[in-house]
Amino acid sequence: MEHLIYAAYGSNLLKERFLFYIKGGDYAGRHYNGSEDKSEPESLGWIYVPHRLFFAKKSSRWDNKGIAFLSCKKEENKDNGAVVRLWKISKQQFQDLQNQEGNWYNKILLLGKNDGLEIKTITGCYENEKQQPSDKYLEIIKAGLKETTNWDDKSIKRYLAKFL
Repeated sequence: MEHLIYAAYGSNLLKERFLFYIKGGDYAGRHYNGSEDKSEPESLGWIYVPHRLFFAKKSSRWDNKGIAFLSCKKEENKDNGAVVRLWKISKQQFQDLQNQEGNWYNKILLLGKNDGLEIKTITGCYENEKQQPSDKYLEIIKAGLKETTNWDDKSIKRYLAKFL
């Protein structure tokens, strides 16, 4: 089976949340079919990528507020890069993930390679449609950042403040 590394951000930093895309089930008022390939993803830690995190669109699932995207163009200032969690998944899982994410996530970014595997993420180029995220959505992201990076609450708040 062929694999790649999915660079997760936003609510997909949190393992509990991300696994619904793989295993299926109900989360935050939405049903997920999961992937055809239900094998457990492997967490490979996290990195900064040279793309800015931003919130856009209006998601009915998240109180009609913005959801996370990565900018489609690279950031010149490395301090504006975003944290991504690296999940080793099958190419089937990546395809199923993109299908479940929906039409807004229509741009695949190649972020490099790790041990010969491509690092990819899914985003949308909606920088001109920015919206603040809901508190409920931000709580999921904060929990995901804590789980991913082991940062304290102050560090997480400082990181997110750059993007809100």
